[in-house]
Amino acid sequence: MLIPAFKLELNNPILRGLAAVGSFDGEHPSLTCATSAGKIFFHSPHEKERENQVRFLNINRKISALACGRLSAKMKREVLLVGAQTTVLAYDVQENSDLFFKDAPDGVNTIVVGRFADKQEPLALVGGNCSIQGFDSEGNEAFWTVTGDNVSTMTFCDVDEDGELELLVGSEDFEIRVFRNEEVISETTETDRIVALCPMRQHTFAYALVNGTIGVYDRRGVHAACGSSSPPDLTCAAAAPPPPIRPNVRRWRVKAKHDVTSITGFDLDGDGEPELISGWSNGKVEVRSDRTGEVIFKDNLGSSISAILKADYRSDGRMEVIVCSADGEVRGYLPAGEELGAMAGGAGETEMEEDMLRELHQRKQELMFELRQYEEQAKKQSKGERSAGLVPPDTKLNISLVASRQDGCLYLTLESSNEARIKAAVVFGERVFEGESFAVHQRDPSAKLRVPLRPMKDVAAELSIKALVGGRAAPTFHVFELTYNLPRFAMFVPVDASHAHGVVAGVRFAVPLDSSSEAKLEQAFVSLRDGRPLLIQATSEGEGTLHVKTEDMELAGEVLQDVCAALQLTEVESVADFPQEMAQFKSILQKVDEFNSTRLKLTAEMADSSHQAKTLVVKAEDARILNDIKSMRAAYAQLYSLNAALIGEYSKRANNHEQLLAALKEVNHMIQKAAKLRVGTAKARVVSACRAAIKANNIQSLFQIIATGNSY
Repeated sequence: MLIPAFKLELNNPILRGLAAVGSFDGEHPSLTCATSAGKIFFHSPHEKERENQVRFLNINRKISALACGRLSAKMKREVLLVGAQTTVLAYDVQENSDLFFKDAPDGVNTIVVGRFADKQEPLALVGGNCSIQGFDSEGNEAFWTVTGDNVSTMTFCDVDEDGELELLVGSEDFEIRVFRNEEVISETTETDRIVALCPMRQHTFAYALVNGTIGVYDRRGVHAACGSSSPPDLTCAAAAPPPPIRPNVRRWRVKAKHDVTSITGFDLDGDGEPELISGWSNGKVEVRSDRTGEVIFKDNLGSSISAILKADYRSDGRMEVIVCSADGEVRGYLPAGEELGAMAGGAGETEMEEDMLRELHQRKQELMFELRQYEEQAKKQSKGERSAGLVPPDTKLNISLVASRQDGCLYLTLESSNEARIKAAVVFGERVFEGESFAVHQRDPSAKLRVPLRPMKDVAAELSIKALVGGRAAPTFHVFELTYNLPRFAMFVPVDASHAHGVVAGVRFAVPLDSSSEAKLEQAFVSLRDGRPLLIQATSEGEGTLHVKTEDMELAGEVLQDVCAALQLTEVESVADFPQEMAQFKSILQKVDEFNSTRLKLTAEMADSSHQAKTLVVKAEDARILNDIKSMRAAYAQLYSLNAALIGEYSKRANNHEQLLAALKEVNHMIQKAAKLRVGTAKARVVSACRAAIKANNIQSLFQIIATGNSY
């Protein structure tokens, strides 16, 4: 069990994920937490002269994000950044003044502070509705880019070990993206919404999902160019361009029935290597090895964990882990010293050895039982007897993938090589099923079994299959374990090119082809999900041209990115033509204008009504002082009616705001799709150019950028 170095009872609730430690005077740390009723409280252990060490700051808004950091290299103290529904506040706690107060129409879900995107000064990066917005110390927008869905968490990590920090972004579309400047250099798809990310080592980071899963990814799993598990050597780097970052090698993961609320990386056992510290909704705190996921330490608090922070909180030169619970309890843990580390290590090794011996003994008993079963079956077989549960020793299961346009799915077919019957099969696969597994059971077992697959996204997956195989009337079954790699675009089946000749939308880009060949390659596909056609044409025009024809702009981008990755193309320009999607996009932009106009009108009306309410309150109070009961009642009656009208207006404003956010999400999603039709610097240029066109309200230029990648 973990033994805390200190405990605090702050007697104020702490909202989940809304806690930070900031040095607001440049020297001493202060614990900063968001609490109920739109308030923030500060606990400063160095202010011992105060009887009550908790101070409050009234924000009067529902707080959605909280962070502390230096926004300028010249500024020695840190500032407090507070995110509300559509605003960002940078507040100087020491001077009790606002540095800036900015509107964030895309919403504020999370805030991080640090140097990023080749900027000389730190930025406050705000993750919102399909976008990331960066503010400098004066509140100017210094960075903007789009993501695939609402941003749920962000952190910095030097994933590629080049000495520069990349931005890790988790979003509600189950994706973990790595940003270098505006460019996405890596994407990893998980099984649920990402709720937390944290750096571990330079090349590793940890993640947490809304379904209670935590784990660690390691970039050093397999190097793309060298094919080794170690970092690339100099000879390899000189022989080829640097490979794309691929942080998709998972070291381990575990799943619990409770919600994970916070994670951080810290060397708590004093062995020089970081551990993953996780907080859970049941008040549990776990410390796990970042290499194996084994639990090293654990503790329990009285309520759900709100945040896990790292800081030299007692200003004694030692970093501590600070665990905050929902009811205001705070515990600090120091890293183990060398003595304690050695003792803990020795005890841990002894315990580990005992566990290993128990596991080995249990495994030995299982193997002995299996061996006796095999010996009995072998004796019966040598005598010519056939055991009911015995399958021939040469039994194999063959796997095939068959597409069914009639049923709109893929059938993973298992077939035994002899008369053995397949009773049932369980298939495990990430991002393939609604959960993570799918089971098929046959009432009348046969030599063939089909498992329907309907993956919602075009992602490659490794399927792990466990099948029960036995004799014709077998009471017992053998378990066959198999794996099968599902291709990324398996839901598309080839058809005759005539099925797709009516498609006019698509994207055209240059690819290196053999110019001596005048042949025109053409292949059509049909989606099993919705029957939409996809046509791919390759011609030797110029150095080579590839034309991807489909009405789905997102699908075209995925095909383009996949082709460029296969051909190792790092810079690709393209020309896009999607008339249907652009017509829908135009109507969405019109809706955004309408919602903005309505928002301004409702805001002005509510401001007038609020001023009128203040006047009525003053009139009623004056009447009360003058003992004019009749006038006081009249004023309060008017105030009651006005308050009811204000509540109605607020409901209209909230509804309009939700519709505006949905429309802005579609706008940002369109920019994301347009960017995916390019590779390299062209991709980043499209994002920045689209942002500039939207700010200037130049719709014609925006359409031109999406179509050609340029505003001219």
